[in-house]
Parts: sequence; C-alpha cells; structure tokens
Amino acid sequence: MTTAAPLTALGRQITFVDGTTARLRYSLGALALLEQRHGGIDAILGVFEKIDGKGGLSGVVIGPMLELIGAGLTGSGGFVPHITERVTTVREETPDGRKTSRDVREVTAVRYVRQSDRRELGDLLDFTGFDQLVDAMTQAFAEAFPQGEAEAPAGAPVTTVELPEAFRGTSSTTSAPSYSTAPTPLSGN
Repeated sequence: MTTAAPLTALGRQITFVDGTTARLRYSLGALALLEQRHGGIDAILGVFEKIDGKGGLSGVVIGPMLELIGAGLTGSGGFVPHITERVTTVREETPDGRKTSRDVREVTAVRYVRQSDRRELGDLLDFTGFDQLVDAMTQAFAEAFPQGEAEAPAGAPVTTVELPEAFRGTSSTTSAPSYSTAPTPLSGN
C-alpha cells in the first residue's frame, strides 16, 4: 500500500487594503509561471532567500516579491498575469550572404491584476505588513513541496492508493514476432 502526501497545497490567506482576502497558493500552474520567469525552482528559491529579511533587504526586492505573490494568486486567487515585453529585431547575415531578420522577445515586467475589478496587486498590498506577507509566501511555498505525510499541512487530506500488481512491473512479458504468410500489397498499385 502506498500513502501519498496531498497533491495540492492549501495555501495561506492574505488580506488586501480594501478589506478583501485571497488564498495564496502555489499550484503547478503558479510554479510553472515562476519557473518560466526565473529559470527554475533553484532560482525561485534564490529569490525567496533575497527577500526573507534574514540577510537584510539588499538589492531589488519589491518587484520579485510582487511576482511571487502574484503567481501564487493566479487561478483560484482571482488574479491574472499581464506581461509586458520588449521586441527587438535582430538582423543577421547567413554564411551564404543572405540577410535575415528575426524578432527577439524579452519579458520586461509581469503585473498581476485582479479579474473582478481590474485592480493591480501592487495597489492592493500593504507593505507595512511586510513580515506577514513574507511568512505567508514562505509557508505557502513550503506547502507546495511537502516532504511526505509528516510535512503536509495540518488538516490536509491524505490519499491512500493501493496499486494493482500489474503496475509493479513484475508480470511483463514479450512474445516473439508473428510473421504473416499473406502477401503484402505494394503501395500505389
């Protein structure tokens, strides 16, 4: 019998300046957004380390923090990403002397907008509660990667799955190829 940790994280509730709340949850879609923007989970963890406040707030912090929170609010949180990109035309010469051009796209900003009223995330967050926001982000992100049942959030459903023997790989066999004595018609005839 196999016991699996919860496949979805519960997330953390955050309160906006207008009194509304939303659930900050890092689903697979949210993690994919962050991976595309930052280049992988290790890079995302690096952003978390920059803004966790333990080593001081040096460098660019607010923009990446808005991206982390915004990605966690996509889907059921009611926010959608709005991407601004710069398009640069690159002109090149091929080895045979032909001149070509192609467009190179670079994401310059990602803003998260609440679908219900089109307000931007940056306008809805109160940074006087910076520590609470960082805690909510950190806890929600940790829930997205539980280390087994012991690390799962309290009250999270645990699914027990019993695998049939056929899935264990012990009963696979192959048979010898069978050759047909029927003539194979040629194609195009």
